[in-house]
Amino acid sequence: MTKNKIPEVLILGLPNAGKSTLVNALSKRKTSIIGSTPNTTRDKITTTLEFEDEKKLLISDLPGFLEDPDDINLKFQDNILRYINKAEHVLFLIDVQSKNYSGLDSIFKLINNNNLQNKTTTVFNKAENFEIENLDKRMYKYIFNTELFISAYHKKGLDILENLLKKLSKKSSNENDKKSSIVIVGRPNAGKSTLFNALLNSNRSTVSNVPGTTRDKINEDINLNTVSYQITDTAGIPRKKQKNQIDMYSSTVSIRSLENATLALIVIDSEVGLSFEDKRILKEAIEQNVTPLVVFNKWDKLDTYEKEEINNNIKNELKQYQWVNVLRISALNKKNITQISKSIKELEDQLHTRIGTSELNIKFRELWLKNPPHPFRGKRAKLKYVTQYSSYPPEFSFNLSSRIPKNYQMFIENNIRQNFNMKNICFKVKVNA
Repeated sequence: MTKNKIPEVLILGLPNAGKSTLVNALSKRKTSIIGSTPNTTRDKITTTLEFEDEKKLLISDLPGFLEDPDDINLKFQDNILRYINKAEHVLFLIDVQSKNYSGLDSIFKLINNNNLQNKTTTVFNKAENFEIENLDKRMYKYIFNTELFISAYHKKGLDILENLLKKLSKKSSNENDKKSSIVIVGRPNAGKSTLFNALLNSNRSTVSNVPGTTRDKINEDINLNTVSYQITDTAGIPRKKQKNQIDMYSSTVSIRSLENATLALIVIDSEVGLSFEDKRILKEAIEQNVTPLVVFNKWDKLDTYEKEEINNNIKNELKQYQWVNVLRISALNKKNITQISKSIKELEDQLHTRIGTSELNIKFRELWLKNPPHPFRGKRAKLKYVTQYSSYPPEFSFNLSSRIPKNYQMFIENNIRQNFNMKNICFKVKVNA
């Protein structure tokens, strides 16, 4: 049983057995990154399957099991044993045409040595054109309890597997399934995973000096200021001209992680400085109404002159976004890490702000009389009424007699920041004319 008392099923197998394809087929969305290169998945990727009667099940894609991993993959492999011992059930996924019996023996030994036989189901994949009676007799030793024959890619035989998963699922007893979400984004090697681990106070994400070590979207729960969040570590977002297909896909998944986030920690390598890519990520977060917190990491590695140069650069390059909070930390040494928690608390308070309709209308009618908008196509707009129709993040509706110039909408947004408790957050202003 895992967090929130939702059972978890892990998919264990050799590289290229089709684990990521199976997770995507079961979840009916692109959760795991798929590639023809073995070990495309480098960390545990978890998604939630929802069944009838509010039953839920976590299903996790693990890195392909390697007998002789290199230095980078060794760090990922070390986590496999920890994961499978906490799982409710294990799916031992085997390419039905595999001849890597040495690798399969290693997994077989792992399952037996940890007494996982009774909670393991063997699933033979890529069996779309396979006759069961032709199964190599050497494969029989890998069958635990029962065996299934499927094709994850062609979505064949999944109904029997889904029935098994339904039996394992349980009704969620957690009242706070929908948590506020924090996503950590940035360029490769900016220190995102180091920050992720520092905030969690554990080595959850694998860290190395090799850019692109993190390829997958990794989710964990964290409690900050008595508030429960889901925090996500993402792959580095490279330049648009990145040629590596897996890195391009990873970076797309990272950008999409903003869609369901409340806050974005945009991590910048202080030794490199603010780049075009950093500003692009910041712009993307704001356009998706996700409140950004810009985090300059590795700040301790700079001398006084370099710090002053970056601070001046921030003023010039982020002139359009002066309202955005900027922090300077060292994730590796955990220096100023507590500032992140404090800043998140302040942003939370602002995101929950609700302004009364009366207060809003008094303020903006006064503003309208004092500084009316310029005519738009020959018509000067009159303010009918304004209301805040939601919070977290706040959203406002301005009902006007006609349209207003774009710069006046910016003027409205600036006045909301100046006059109400929303100076560092994203909010939406909807103009109805």
